Amino acid sequence: MMIGAKDPYHLASLHRGLEVIGCFARRPSWSLAELATELGQNKATLFRVLHTLEAAGYLTKDAVGRHAPGLALHALGNAALRQEQLRWQSLPPIQALAEETGETVHVGILHEGEVVTVQVVEGTHAVRMHSRVGKRSPAHASALGKLLMAYLPNAEVDGIIAQHGLPRFTAHTITTPEALREALHQIRQQGFAPDEEEIELGLRCLAAPITDHSGRPSAALGISAPASRMDAARRAALLPRVKAAALQVSRMLGSPTSAAA
Repeated sequence: MMIGAKDPYHLASLHRGLEVIGCFARRPSWSLAELATELGQNKATLFRVLHTLEAAGYLTKDAVGRHAPGLALHALGNAALRQEQLRWQSLPPIQALAEETGETVHVGILHEGEVVTVQVVEGTHAVRMHSRVGKRSPAHASALGKLLMAYLPNAEVDGIIAQHGLPRFTAHTITTPEALREALHQIRQQGFAPDEEEIELGLRCLAAPITDHSGRPSAALGISAPASRMDAARRAALLPRVKAAALQVSRMLGSPTSAAA
């Protein structure tokens, strides 16, 4: 990627801030003078960068003027670590479920009101759901998204609706706030979420919650299959396996209790 003055999309001030943050991977604390020498930057400019990062909570400054990572930077690092932990600890259980059922199994989280796939194992059938890590899906039309929204405060659900709306993808898509709230209530009661061809005709999905170390649903595990292979009887047979896999991942993440149980 082209970086520098020739790149019309390059933000020099942001780049300087990221260079400063990168220094804390090499040493736990820095003075202004040390950072200026390390980065070859003007002290006056660097002072403004440091002040901005402090104001945002990414850095702190002690009584003698040394800078160290702040709570916001620790929180960002912890979030990245948790996502990586989720990705790799979920892999063996979803591999086993995909091999056992022949269907595609995936794990997703909510990010900015959309479902982001963080891990996936495709099924073995010739006709199957295709997915990929990083795929974004509308929360209101997917089993994983509805499952995760079901455990959010009402205000956060309203925020997602306001930001993304409730666009129709098929005749089965939920398109009104009232219908969505009713669906989310039912999901909380039953402990799983279906997708009845709501995002794509001919595709059904079941999802169960993955809970974190606090016992809070923070991710969802789903299994997807063509509607022709997921009738009511097969859904009933798959549901306990999906819940069991989600519970296994939850326990690996240190969850004391599990909404997937």
